[in-house]
Amino acid sequence: MFAMFCFSSRDEPDTALPPPVYRALIESLFKGAAANSANVLAYILLAVYQCRRAADQHVVAASILIVVAGFVRIFVERGQHRLFLEHDGRGLATVASIRRSELRYLAVMAAFALALGSLQFFVLMDDDIGADRLMTLSACVAFLVSSPARCSGSPRIVAVQAWLIVLPFAAAMIVIGGAGSYLGLALAALILRHMRAMTKTLHGTQVSMLLARRGAEDVADKFDTALNNMTSGLVMIDRQSRIQVANWQFADIFGLEAPPVDLHVWRLIDRFIAPLIEQDEAAAMVRGFFDGDGDDNCEWRLADGRILALSRQPMPQGAVVTVADVTAEHAAEEYVRRMARYDPVCGLPNRANFAEKLATALASDRENAHFCLLSIDLDRFKEVNDSHGHQVGDQLLAMAGERLRAAAEPGFVARFGGDEFSVLLPTANLKRIEEIGAAIIRALSQPFEIDARIVRIGASVGAAIYPDDAADDAPESLIKAADMALYGAKAAGRGAMKFFAEEMAHAVRRRRQLGEELRKAVARGEMSLVYQPIVDIADESVTAVEALLRWTHPEFGAVGPGEFVPVAEENATIVEIGDFVLRQACRDALSWPDSVRVAVNLSALQFERGDLVATVTAALAEIGLPAYRLELEITETILICNHETVLTTLNRLHGLGVHVALDDFGTGYSSLSYLNDFAFDKVKVDQSFVRAIGAPDNAKAASIIRAVNAIGRDLRMGVVVEGIETQDQLSAIQALGVRGAQGYFFSRPVPAADIGVYLLKRMAERARRAGAPRHRAEAG
Repeated sequence: MFAMFCFSSRDEPDTALPPPVYRALIESLFKGAAANSANVLAYILLAVYQCRRAADQHVVAASILIVVAGFVRIFVERGQHRLFLEHDGRGLATVASIRRSELRYLAVMAAFALALGSLQFFVLMDDDIGADRLMTLSACVAFLVSSPARCSGSPRIVAVQAWLIVLPFAAAMIVIGGAGSYLGLALAALILRHMRAMTKTLHGTQVSMLLARRGAEDVADKFDTALNNMTSGLVMIDRQSRIQVANWQFADIFGLEAPPVDLHVWRLIDRFIAPLIEQDEAAAMVRGFFDGDGDDNCEWRLADGRILALSRQPMPQGAVVTVADVTAEHAAEEYVRRMARYDPVCGLPNRANFAEKLATALASDRENAHFCLLSIDLDRFKEVNDSHGHQVGDQLLAMAGERLRAAAEPGFVARFGGDEFSVLLPTANLKRIEEIGAAIIRALSQPFEIDARIVRIGASVGAAIYPDDAADDAPESLIKAADMALYGAKAAGRGAMKFFAEEMAHAVRRRRQLGEELRKAVARGEMSLVYQPIVDIADESVTAVEALLRWTHPEFGAVGPGEFVPVAEENATIVEIGDFVLRQACRDALSWPDSVRVAVNLSALQFERGDLVATVTAALAEIGLPAYRLELEITETILICNHETVLTTLNRLHGLGVHVALDDFGTGYSSLSYLNDFAFDKVKVDQSFVRAIGAPDNAKAASIIRAVNAIGRDLRMGVVVEGIETQDQLSAIQALGVRGAQGYFFSRPVPAADIGVYLLKRMAERARRAGAPRHRAEAG
């Protein structure tokens, strides 16, 4: 029974549909607003006619209600039509607002149907009305039959209209009675059933069509979104070479105002594409590509520098062409290729690039090839890098690379890594090579200004000539020879240039052998210490004794510290050797007078590896030497490397009571800031200044020693001048006010037993000189 009241094709209410679909259903109610207005006017005329002819007040009242409801219906329908269509439904964006519009129209249509149904009832009940009954019944039937087509967008409106027309008719038939009335009831039921079925069909069809359209619109929206969010431009061309589909990316790539849809490809090419391409016969080339002549994948370089990659995919309906701007990808690939062959800091070719260049030079004409390979090392670069930081170091490398490239012209310059560079010179002329080598050293020895700092380095150069210095004609042999020559230049004092010589290979082999033997030297007891006194000139007392390391190898014999210490620092055996020196020196010092300290030199690696403070503490505790009798000497190079860490360690050593001296002051990167950063107990002036005093022009050296001595006095630091070998040198530093001295004038380095005897003799002499005046005074 209740099914008769349901005219909808859906079990769920229409409000559950997607809002655009629900909105389209309600919008369909008002699309025929103009035609509906004409129909309503016909019903109003019928009502006016009945009102004028009827004597029954009920008929008159129903007629007046039709007129009022009709005009309200016209007003609402036109208003809703404007709301939906003329204003594009901006006020109906939500389901609630659409539903309010539907209910408003439902109320209007219900009032109109109620008025029409009432007129029908009263006309049927009035026996005085004859032919007018047929007119009214015809109007009601027309209203019922047209309702499903007119209002299928809202089945409930159809249902309300149908029942409000059928129920008054049924009531009249029941009141009138008779066989004709029963037949009328049956016909009314059939009409109602037919209206319900028709409404369901129309509503279902309409919903299905709207959902299908909505789906198609979604697909189209997604396609459009995907098309215009592609990274590449795209055009779809039909068989007549006309563009059917194009996206905004395609338009942007070629500077078009809009996607060129419905434009002939040739016109697009001639007007917009060909003028952009940096190539002769551009139009013909582009037409050939779009027409499918030749490769389906190509790249074009435009006049503005951009690179476009195009791909053409044939289809039964034509073709799809995609265009991508690959300028950035090409730049990235070029950057990667360059990074693989060039140094990122200097912009110079790297080791791999240089190896290819060298191999090419050898392969081109091996029999007649004559050229030179220079191996270059920046002197003191590590000190600059450690003291000023890697950023300054990188800038220095870049600037050094520029100077090197200019000085080595027309050579091929490469950076091998670190502070190592190589140059391939297209000449084997010794004089020309010497000129270029000297120019390189001169250029790199000039000051560098970096971030308002003045930085100074130098360069050492090793040279090897092909084919003379390549024993097996292999590139590796020539590189090795140049490296050996470089090592010889650095061993000669740096800032020099050396050509490869066969004896250099022997030196390298010896260095390698020394490195291997050093690992076993301490365990085998080959290391020993000798000692040299440090004297107070004023009272001729010995204040300290410096421990100096010696190595006697069973095969090599006596190896000087100048030869083996750099090797030990290179292979890190200096840490083990330094621990041996510290402990042995402390043991030997136990037999000396308490007033004499023992001085031990430290290496930078001892600060970097292990815990130096713990090592010193353990040695003093194990041997029993008071901390004040130990003096540790460091060079300025150690302070440059890891400055803060070294200062922290020195302060902890000072806290133990250990004395700390700054050795070789005045060489390398001497800086007064070191004296301000740490309270050294002693400063040792390098022996080069004493030698300079003996030169004809000694004013500068003497002034420097005098200044250092004054600083030491003000800072309460002892000052010792190293390298005193003659009485004249001793007298000179005495005249400058210096009290501390060390050198062969007092004693050569001697073993521990001999230094003990030396100390006793010095004490006896002091006692004798001190006693002589007293005896003379007593005799007087």
